[in-house]
Amino acid sequence: MGTKKYVMLVDSLRCVNCMACVVACRSEWNTPVGHSRNWVSEVEYADPNGLPQLSFLSGRCQHCDDPPCVHACPTGASYKRDDGLVLVDRELCTGCEFCIPACPYDARFRDPTDGMISKCTFCQPRIDVGEEPACVTVCFTRALSFGDANDANSGVSQQLAQGGWKRLTTDEVNIGPNMFYSANTQFNASVLPKLNPGVMAAKVLEDGVNPGMKIGLGGMVGLFGVAGIMKLATRREEVAKNEHHD
Repeated sequence: MGTKKYVMLVDSLRCVNCMACVVACRSEWNTPVGHSRNWVSEVEYADPNGLPQLSFLSGRCQHCDDPPCVHACPTGASYKRDDGLVLVDRELCTGCEFCIPACPYDARFRDPTDGMISKCTFCQPRIDVGEEPACVTVCFTRALSFGDANDANSGVSQQLAQGGWKRLTTDEVNIGPNMFYSANTQFNASVLPKLNPGVMAAKVLEDGVNPGMKIGLGGMVGLFGVAGIMKLATRREEVAKNEHHD
C-alpha cells in the first residue's frame, strides 16, 4: 500500500454555520477560552442580481505540502509527516512563536495554559486509529469530508476526481494547502492567505539554526537552554534509528 495523503473537503453550500465543528474541536482538545483550532468565517458577496449573500467557510490549518511554519521552526518541533499531517512535537516546542507569523492562514496560537504552540492536527490521534476528525464526525449536514486522497476507493478521492474543487491560494501564497473547497465557495480578502512580516525574521533564524545546528551547540544552549537541547538530541536519535531501520 502506498503513502497516504490526508485531505479535507468542505462543501460550503452545505454549511449552515451551526458551529458544531468548532464546539467538537474545543471539546476534543480542551482548547482554552479565547482561542480555537478551527473556525467558520462569514464571507459576504453579491449574487448575479446584486443581492447580498453569505457564504460560510470552514477554516483550520491547511496541512500544506510546503509548510512555512515547519521551515520557520528553529528546534524541529514543527514537522510534516509522510501522510501530509503538519504537527507539533510538544517535547521540542519552546513556545518561541516563530511559526505563528510564518503561517499565512493564521492557524496557530500559543496556548496560555502551557506556553506551547497549538493548531489543528486533523485529530491525528483519532485518525491513527481509523476514526475521523471530531469536526467531521459531528457535521450533520456532511459539509466536511476527510480521507486519503491517494486511495482511489476513498470518498474524498472520488469527489476530487469529479472536479469542481478549489483551494485557498493566491498568486503570492501557493504552498499546496490540503483543504479543498467546493466551487460555490466564495473567497474574499478576509479569508485569503497573507504573507506576514515575521516570516523574514523566522527564515533568517531557520537558515542559522535549523536544520543541522549550524550555529553549534553553544548557540543552541544560549537560545533555548539545556533542556531544549536534550529534547532535540533525543528526537534526532529517534529519527536516525527509524532511518536506519528503513
